[in-house]
Amino acid sequence: MKNYNIQKSGMASIPTVIVLMMLIISVGALIASISISDNLSVNDANNSGRALNYAQLGAKDALQRIARNKDYVGSYSIETVSGGCSNSFSGCTTIMVDSGSNPKIITVEGRVMEIKRKIQVDVNLDSNGLITNYTWSEF
Repeated sequence: MKNYNIQKSGMASIPTVIVLMMLIISVGALIASISISDNLSVNDANNSGRALNYAQLGAKDALQRIARNKDYVGSYSIETVSGGCSNSFSGCTTIMVDSGSNPKIITVEGRVMEIKRKIQVDVNLDSNGLITNYTWSEF
């Protein structure tokens, strides 16, 4: 009588390899997802800081205009990046100086991409038109 006892060694290794491959792919996808999310967060934080710097730049420029001319009133933009105000706001500052006499209120908006930061500056002038003090706050 012949013995047909076939050895089945190695049959369990195929499902084990498949499960391990799926686990490795899942962990890799998770790491990639976390990396992309962190990268987007860092870019937003950098753009937010740049927008605040642009707003501060505009506030300083408006203060200089008021220091030169106490009656200055108007609104204007500064392109902080070439084509910044027309190119999806990749770097633009918009400044508005109100027509009030004392305190003058300067409103500045710095924009980078879709991120906006706004600053309001209250400027007190003395009777000679000199800046005595100013306060600014972000809103």
